[in-house]
Amino acid sequence: MPSNPDLTSLSFTFLGTGTSAGVPVIGCQCEVCTSADPRDRRRRASVCLRFTDGEGHERVILIDTSPDLRQQALELGLERCDAILFTHDHVDHTFGLDEVRRFNAVMGSAIDIYAEQETLDFLHRVYRHIFEAEKNINRSFVARLLENELRVGEPLDLFGLRFTPLRLLHGRQPVLGFRVEALDDSGEVAESQPGQLPLAYCTDVSEIPDESWGLLDGLKTLVLDMLRPQSHPTHFSTEEAVSAAEKIAAEQTFFTHMTHDISHADLELPAGMALAYDGLVLS
Repeated sequence: MPSNPDLTSLSFTFLGTGTSAGVPVIGCQCEVCTSADPRDRRRRASVCLRFTDGEGHERVILIDTSPDLRQQALELGLERCDAILFTHDHVDHTFGLDEVRRFNAVMGSAIDIYAEQETLDFLHRVYRHIFEAEKNINRSFVARLLENELRVGEPLDLFGLRFTPLRLLHGRQPVLGFRVEALDDSGEVAESQPGQLPLAYCTDVSEIPDESWGLLDGLKTLVLDMLRPQSHPTHFSTEEAVSAAEKIAAEQTFFTHMTHDISHADLELPAGMALAYDGLVLS
């Protein structure tokens, strides 16, 4: 007989919902950058899943490590990080990786990171002081990371959650999205999914390849890229994002990775769709 999910207290938090420049944008005095609405203040995009696993241990999984990770972690009160999944190698999604050394110190253990090989290679080049610490001139306080390669369509099971990487296109660059589902105590996808699951996280996308649409079926929650009203070569515009969301037909869609061209209060969206904002918690 199928059993219930083998985890509890699941929450999904938007750590950042902005584009690479963030909002406010440096040197800009537009209405959104000077807005008093806190939802218009957008750090660089990343998310956090927090839950209690089947053995009663608290778990934290990050998707991407934005340059704003330190402040994001402080505001959310994060004291651990059990794993990090990367969507791709761009600066706004990876340049907070150095901050996770504090989690190493607090937890007394290394952190598993998961990414496609090209992204792992990029991290090696940028963070040589971490991955080749023996070459540092001085003995340094650096992160301790365990590398794991992701492949599209090959599920990754972590602490009672299944992450299935799916292919997205960010302009001409292949990137990853993730379908997230809870497992039951036999290690299979649970028939009854808790909270906002099944959920798909699809940031930095301008096209969804044909082979990926099947992994977006039957979602309770969709998180989808929406850069700005105007077209862009590497991101969905407002119209394109809404069109894709209508086709996917999740019960609820939240848009992320937004520029200062989008005012939170002023953008009207179809029923079942909303703009995410920094600090929004889905549970």
